[in-house]
Amino acid sequence: LHTLIPTSIDYILNSTIIFTQVFCLKKLKYCKLTYRVKDNKNVLPIDFDQYEQSSIEYLIINSPFRYESFQKLFIYLSKLRHLSINFLLGSNHPQIDFYPIELKDLNYVFFDLHSIHFHQFEELIKHFFHHIKVLRISTFNDSSYSHAKQWEELTSSSMPNLHIFDMNNSYTTAMHRFLYLCLSGQFRSKL
Repeated sequence: LHTLIPTSIDYILNSTIIFTQVFCLKKLKYCKLTYRVKDNKNVLPIDFDQYEQSSIEYLIINSPFRYESFQKLFIYLSKLRHLSINFLLGSNHPQIDFYPIELKDLNYVFFDLHSIHFHQFEELIKHFFHHIKVLRISTFNDSSYSHAKQWEELTSSSMPNLHIFDMNNSYTTAMHRFLYLCLSGQFRSKL
C-alpha cells in the first residue's frame, strides 16, 4: 500500500487514533486524511508515542489540526516532502517550546491558518521549515501577516531556499480589508 486516502463519515473525538494507525503502515508514501469533528475550536492535539519513523512523503490533512501538534508529527515524518494542512488551528497555550527538527526533504508547505498569529507561525518556520522551496498560506481576518518587513527578515534568515511564496488574505469587513491593502503595498518581488 503506497497511497491512502481515508475519509471518516462519523465525527472523530480524538484524531490521535487515526494518525497512529496511518503511521504504522510501513510502505505508505502518500496520505490524504479527511476526518470530521463536531467543534473545530475544541480539537485535541495529537498525542502518541510511536517508535518507528513513518515512510510518508506526501501528507495532506483536510481537517482541523492543532498548532502544538507539530513537534510530535515531525518526529515521525523525517522523509516528508510535501505538507498541506487545510485547517491549521492556533494553540490555547500562549507559549509552546518547539525543538528544532531538520526536515531536509520538505520543500512544499501549504497552510490555511486559523487563529494563529504571525509570531506563532514564525516559530514554526524557524524550527521546522528551513529547507522549504514553496510556501503557500491562507489567512482570515489577520493583518499580522501583512507587514512586509517581518516577511523579509523571516525569509532571509530562516528560509534561504524559498523560491515561491504565495499568501492569500481574506477579510470579512471593509475596515480589515482597508488595513490589509494599506499594509500590503509594502511587498515587492525581488528578481
